[in-house]
Amino acid sequence: MRRRSLLAWLTGLTLSAALLAPAAAFATETETIHFSGTDSRASANLCSGVPGTLTIVFSGVIHTTDLEDGTLHTTGTTTGTVTFVPDDPSQPSFTGHLTEWSGQNVNASNSTVTIAHNIVLHGSDGSLGKQHILFHLTVNANGTVTSAIDTNQLTC
Repeated sequence: MRRRSLLAWLTGLTLSAALLAPAAAFATETETIHFSGTDSRASANLCSGVPGTLTIVFSGVIHTTDLEDGTLHTTGTTTGTVTFVPDDPSQPSFTGHLTEWSGQNVNASNSTVTIAHNIVLHGSDGSLGKQHILFHLTVNANGTVTSAIDTNQLTC
């Protein structure tokens, strides 16, 4: 829930900035950022609720193009490995892979943001877990949402 609110807020802020800034103030700029890291934290197995430790090792790239007319285009791709180790050793552990793609376009007519997120985990007991998240939002220059998709599918 918090992620959707943040994305909607950021999209609105970006659209407002692009529409309110004078076109002459913009110069074409591009930037590419490569990143990587590890995130390890206490978590619960999404399928069983069993507590444990979730560890994600990730890397990715973000590319941004900001045109002179105020148009903004951003894409990002992240991949990584995921492990879940339960606090109770009698419960299955999980290992797998994640991929995420995100994109944002802002121009004088509208703003769009799209996120596609996939995780596939294999359990030590032979089980399989999958999560697919798809989020898309289009907002016109008046701030009206003209299309929206928000799905979160969990398969255990």
